[in-house]
Amino acid sequence: MKTTLLPLLLFVLTLSQAFAQGEPDTVIYTKTKVIKVFGNTWSYQQKEDGKWILDIEEADEVKIRDIHQKQRFTAGLDTELGINQVTPTDRMPTVKPWGSWYYAINILGTTKVAKNFHVYSSLGVNWYNFKLEDRSLIAVKAPDGIVWEEFTGAGTGTKSKISASYLNFTLVPTLLSNNQKLRLGLGGYAGVRIGGRGKFVYDDENGKKQKQFEKSNMYVENFRYGARAEIGVSDVTLFFNYDLNNLFQENLGPEVQAISFGVTIR
Repeated sequence: MKTTLLPLLLFVLTLSQAFAQGEPDTVIYTKTKVIKVFGNTWSYQQKEDGKWILDIEEADEVKIRDIHQKQRFTAGLDTELGINQVTPTDRMPTVKPWGSWYYAINILGTTKVAKNFHVYSSLGVNWYNFKLEDRSLIAVKAPDGIVWEEFTGAGTGTKSKISASYLNFTLVPTLLSNNQKLRLGLGGYAGVRIGGRGKFVYDDENGKKQKQFEKSNMYVENFRYGARAEIGVSDVTLFFNYDLNNLFQENLGPEVQAISFGVTIR
């Protein structure tokens, strides 16, 4: 009987040692690292013995957002076309709206602060043109300031204007509708003059067109700044600019402010 039990005891002892050497019922993890990408979860867990276990949990549905929705700043080009005018005064001849063109080309930046609030900023060049209603008047840069002289030459005046160009920076905080189609912006701008001239065109006694230029700044201010309003519908924006400084330098021209309005295509 003893000889029969001895082998059985040895067999049970061997099985118990084998199970003892297997994995424990409770595993204690000392460190855990979790990485989530596109809805999937990678979990790295370190056991007491130093070994790392990788657990991958895949989402049933992976949702990938459009990368453009994450871009808070975008840049592009825009153009502006409009009309120039000046505030009323009796010291300057009447400016004719049709032909007093305002145009600009800009690098436009859009900062998306929130869904319904964007900030538009632009850097570009714009041109002022002021065409006189009286086509026989010539803008002359005299030593004491700009003067308006009647054309006394042989022929008939057909066009008289002064112009200036500016390197300009504009900043317009803007509110948008939920569908992004309607916009209302109020902001400002500042610029430095980079060019200017006077131009007079007339038909001589033979009916031939003649042009004469005053290639100077025409006493137009070297710096300008003002307020800007924008109303946008879809890709078209209407703008209104009002210069807060005088168009001409102090004591060298009439005290008038420039006004510009027109359309922007973005």
